[in-house]
Amino acid sequence: MLAPFRMNSLPGLLLAALPPVAAAGFGLALLSLVGGGAQVWRMAGASGPYSLLMAVGVLGVTFVLSALLGMGPAGRHAPLVVLVGLATLPWMLGIAGSQEAMERVLAALPEGRHGEALAQWVAGTGEAMVTRLVGAWMSAALLGAVALGLVLLHKRATSGGEQTGRLLGAALAMALGGTALVVALEAHQLFELLTSLAARTPDTRTELITASTGTLAHLQELHAALMGLMAILALALVCWQFFLRPEAVTQWAGSVMLGVLAAAVVVLDARPMQLVAQEASRAKSPGTPLPLLVRGMLSDALGAVPPTGHLPAPSLSTKP
Repeated sequence: MLAPFRMNSLPGLLLAALPPVAAAGFGLALLSLVGGGAQVWRMAGASGPYSLLMAVGVLGVTFVLSALLGMGPAGRHAPLVVLVGLATLPWMLGIAGSQEAMERVLAALPEGRHGEALAQWVAGTGEAMVTRLVGAWMSAALLGAVALGLVLLHKRATSGGEQTGRLLGAALAMALGGTALVVALEAHQLFELLTSLAARTPDTRTELITASTGTLAHLQELHAALMGLMAILALALVCWQFFLRPEAVTQWAGSVMLGVLAAAVVVLDARPMQLVAQEASRAKSPGTPLPLLVRGMLSDALGAVPPTGHLPAPSLSTKP
């Protein structure tokens, strides 16, 4: 016999709906951002098997987060580090895909890297940003859903201190989600820039590079500001829980783990771009800021490439 529906189960249903609604909404927004379904198929082809893996990962994480948030009103609260860690899984999967793609591109390049070989490297670098873009974008949606769920649950906390802790945790999740969103926009900018340069004339290349590197510089400034905000919120959360109840080791230790997790994701996200910078440093001196490095590297790499639009398309599935 089916259990009768109870009105007090409605908050759980609403909370459970947050992750799928956020994922679906951001998915539609991604379609608009990249330019429609045809561009999405192009990106899926560039990322290869990782596109299917990414789709399965996002669906799985969304389902688990939905179940965990839905149990919140019944008093079965999942730890904050578990919720945030699950929401960052698509981002980390995207980072792994970009890392592997960059390694394949670099391994496939010939020793004498000039002309069309460098143009292939530039386009391959742009295609490698696809999984980073999709993973960070979907993690931003899921982190936003987690943050909103924590805000809605904070009134059900048993004490004022617990309410404050949940609000600080929600703010930290939202700041990490904002960082993921900035990373996704940066990856999209690099994808659009690097995959379209070879077919452009030298004049339009210069204009596009200048505009794109300016946008990247602004995104990096926002990224740095969000990292500072995350550090402040993580420290505030740990200190609040420790001084409020130092004997509750699991609470403040979990917040420490959450701060470590956020820092680890940010560090891992920088790894694919470090590979790009290492390769570009062969043409420019090390230590150059990334926007200037990209501008100089692209000018040097593509200066001798004719804008025919018929360069061989780099394939991320090519094995060395």
